[in-house]
Amino acid sequence: MKGQVLIINDDKVEMAALNRAISEDYRCVLAMSVNEGVKFLASNEDGFSAVVIKLDIKPMSGLRFLQIAAQNNKISTMPFIVTVESDDDLELDECFELGVVDYIAKPFITARIKRCVDRNISVFNKFKMIGDSIEVNNASLQEKMDKIARSNDNFKERQNALLEALGTVVEYRNLEDTGHVRRVKKFTEILGKSLMELFPECGLTEKNLKLYAAASVLHDVGKICIPDDIMLKPGKMTDEEYEFMKSHTTKGIEILESIKDNWDDDFAEAVKEICRWHHERYDGRGYPDRLEGDKIPISAQLVSIADTYDALVTDRVYKKAYTKQEAFKMMTGGECGEFSPQIMEAFRQSREQFEAVVDELGNNESLNEE
Repeated sequence: MKGQVLIINDDKVEMAALNRAISEDYRCVLAMSVNEGVKFLASNEDGFSAVVIKLDIKPMSGLRFLQIAAQNNKISTMPFIVTVESDDDLELDECFELGVVDYIAKPFITARIKRCVDRNISVFNKFKMIGDSIEVNNASLQEKMDKIARSNDNFKERQNALLEALGTVVEYRNLEDTGHVRRVKKFTEILGKSLMELFPECGLTEKNLKLYAAASVLHDVGKICIPDDIMLKPGKMTDEEYEFMKSHTTKGIEILESIKDNWDDDFAEAVKEICRWHHERYDGRGYPDRLEGDKIPISAQLVSIADTYDALVTDRVYKKAYTKQEAFKMMTGGECGEFSPQIMEAFRQSREQFEAVVDELGNNESLNEE
């Protein structure tokens, strides 16, 4: 036996014909009314392989029974087949919309009935097997994704620990200002948010800005390689010394390349962009590659302004800090080189926020992490 089929029909002659055809391969359960069929459905623990119901059964119609079965999600659990007087029964379309899989029209021919029931049970079982397999695979996939997520969490922990360690090294290497990298990070966040609000077409997103702000901490990592007599020189550098100082951009890339496997690809790319190109200028007069305009990645452009502004408003071994007003005038007046017009407008609009950071932190003070 292949299973049980529930036949619901109030016509004894039709019931006999259906039972005769189907019972050759299935054990038939016979119900002479919809109410009786509902009871069989509710009480049968093993379930049915299919339900065959007369569409114009009385007093509750087969269509009403199907509507209730659909509401209770019964139709999705087994194939429902209706019997009708003819192929052009007007209610057939509604039956199919409810989830009925097939119909049997008069005259009832044994071979046709058997073929209809067998085909639909077979197809339904195949789809059920596929569905079960997909469910198992989904569970396995979810387990793998959870494992990857746990692995990613561990990876991010290592990434953040390394970032914090390198940031600390850079801060203390740059002895005259141990709060520089943290202020640059804050300025980068402020500037990026202003740019997104003013010029959404620039394509900057919250996700990318968060990435760039985090990566900005390592913009000067290459200064680890600069000798003290150049790095901490109180007077003006010679041309040769200045050229060596400028090499911190490319030396930083060498350092980052040696530890790139400790970061995910997006973060590693952002760090390299910022480290190498945060001294480029929009007119092509920056270094090390003399990039022009939007050939400079937006990550590096944001950090460039943040870094330049902070250098102006803080004390350095070679100069005293400019006032906030002087720094703003120098930045917007072109004395510090040319920057993207859009990003400079974002800088103008966020002037008060920049100056609030300076007022809050002052020189050589650490920025509280949010």
